[in-house]
Amino acid sequence: MTPSPNFLSRVYPFKKLSVHVVSMQQLEHKKTVPQLTWEELVNYSTLEIAINRVAEIYNFSHHPYITWMQASGTSREEFRQSQLPFRFAVECFSQPLAAVLAKIPQLEKRLPIFENIAEEHGSGSILRSHKYTFQQYLQALGSNALELNTPCTTSVLAFNQSILTYCITQQPESGSAMLGIIEYLYIGISANIAQTLLHRSWTTPGSQSHYAVHEKLDTEHSRDLLMLATPAWDESRSRAQVAQGLVLGAHYFWSLYNDLLPCF
Repeated sequence: MTPSPNFLSRVYPFKKLSVHVVSMQQLEHKKTVPQLTWEELVNYSTLEIAINRVAEIYNFSHHPYITWMQASGTSREEFRQSQLPFRFAVECFSQPLAAVLAKIPQLEKRLPIFENIAEEHGSGSILRSHKYTFQQYLQALGSNALELNTPCTTSVLAFNQSILTYCITQQPESGSAMLGIIEYLYIGISANIAQTLLHRSWTTPGSQSHYAVHEKLDTEHSRDLLMLATPAWDESRSRAQVAQGLVLGAHYFWSLYNDLLPCF
């Protein structure tokens, strides 16, 4: 059963922005990874239902990082420092996308993934690439040249290598499920960050567009990736692999944001 074209537009509810005080001890206590097994997911009749279940369990609106970001005690500088390592995840995301693309035999099925990869690279314009729009966003937050030349952290490197290795070694439908759920969950993260930037006046209006744009772009990209995984979900012999891609993608992404949370 193929999900309706607009099923991914029903993004899971975002946490209403509120300013509150939260201690790092409370966040560390909550700094766990939700538990969801692929064995549970395979019992759902459609991929759409499975995706909704993953988004329910891995609800990033309640992630400790988002809670910390929205807390009144969190400063612009602290938030900027926490975002710096994420630029390497942004830059490298096109590599597992290319690994999925390389395994798809039919041209027609490759085209949406190709367009996604082209978008990541600014359609040939470096200044419009996601690497540079994210760098522009960091500069709007106050990053200087020294900060933008810091090396990739181990946690981001682990995330990048985990999703790349999976997409290289697994079937394209499983890889597209992993990347699709990451893009899907990122929709809510982008909305929460964009709200916070506006609410806290951490960036000047018009100085960056990365998160506002990604709220729309990732809806389209996640739909394309998850539609590619749908036929494999509908086949009993391949459903387990797709389910594993979904839970691993959500797990890796949640863990990455755990690692972005500062330790004081």
